Amino acid sequence: MKAARVNHASGNGAVHFRPRRKRTQRELTALTLNLAPMVDVVFLLLIFFISTTTFKRAEGILPAQLPKQGNMADALALPISPIIVHLQQTGPGPADYVIRVEDFVDTPTTFSELSAFLKRVQENPGFDDETPVVLKTSPDVQWDHVVGCWNAAVAAGCKHVSFGVE
Repeated sequence: MKAARVNHASGNGAVHFRPRRKRTQRELTALTLNLAPMVDVVFLLLIFFISTTTFKRAEGILPAQLPKQGNMADALALPISPIIVHLQQTGPGPADYVIRVEDFVDTPTTFSELSAFLKRVQENPGFDDETPVVLKTSPDVQWDHVVGCWNAAVAAGCKHVSFGVE
């Protein structure tokens, strides 16, 4: 439809028709944001941070209870003879380790035997599940072996397991 326009200047009341102007393609195109360069920059930053980051193997979390703050009389007194377990690495392989329990003749060779051994020791007079177990390891022992000893002591029902230094 065409727009009508009345020309009052001429005074004759003539109606002039003016055709509507066609909109150009530029006017019809909506304003958009080009996201391709921004996505490229984000991926470049991602690649940069991944390539410059160093990843460490997680050591894991060991369940342990710290003594309560306050009166030292409330703290558990250690018995005279704790069970001391020595763990030494004998080679580079995963099965190259030696378990030795201090003051005991028969010693276990695997972690499952260590768990059964600690259960048998708890049945002897003077020992129970409250008897502390101290794990002493040499610095070259693999972390998996230390966790295996810890798990064996916890599986045996030992409530007070701690680490010592050789």
